[in-house]
Amino acid sequence: MAALAAVGAPPVPKIFATMEEGPIPGGINPGEAWLESHGRSLGHFVDGTWLKPPGRMSLECQEATTGRTVAVVPAGDSSDLAVAVAAAAAAAKAWAGLGGPQRGQCLTRLAATLEGDSRGTMGTLLTLAGGRPLCRTLGADLDLGLRLLQVPAVGVQLGPPGLEGWTPLGVVAVVLGGPCSLPALLWKLGPLLAMGEWSG
Repeated sequence: MAALAAVGAPPVPKIFATMEEGPIPGGINPGEAWLESHGRSLGHFVDGTWLKPPGRMSLECQEATTGRTVAVVPAGDSSDLAVAVAAAAAAAKAWAGLGGPQRGQCLTRLAATLEGDSRGTMGTLLTLAGGRPLCRTLGADLDLGLRLLQVPAVGVQLGPPGLEGWTPLGVVAVVLGGPCSLPALLWKLGPLLAMGEWSG
């Protein structure tokens, strides 16, 4: 018990009384550190760049469990959508032209990257957004999301039966209502990307 107190962990009875998790190992929250590195002011991420149009109203992104503001983003409008669609259209032809095995390899590398060094940062950001404890986010949401990316990646490398001669349609919009979990996003996005579609 003295060892727990020495590292700043609350005593066990208090943990059960409050159901509060203990401190993050190392004392650094990588999600908070990532937000700080961006000045807690994000934009619309399009074509590898954060777009922050001037003169826009700012929207607050709140932590799910406490309601505190963790970052701000500019309000979007139709011009942002047009920029995203144009960037997606420019990338779609090259992505579709890779062929199934190459697309599957790219998606497998993406899943491996998210599972590697980025795992802690992704997990804590998902926890801030969704309100689930970090252990459940890492053990459920993130792992499930990665599987939902890996399964279509493997399938497209093997060649889905009955889809010989499949021609990708092009740019596809993915619409999710309400708070968006990583599994919900990748459940829709993984198969689309694997089949050669490109999401704006």
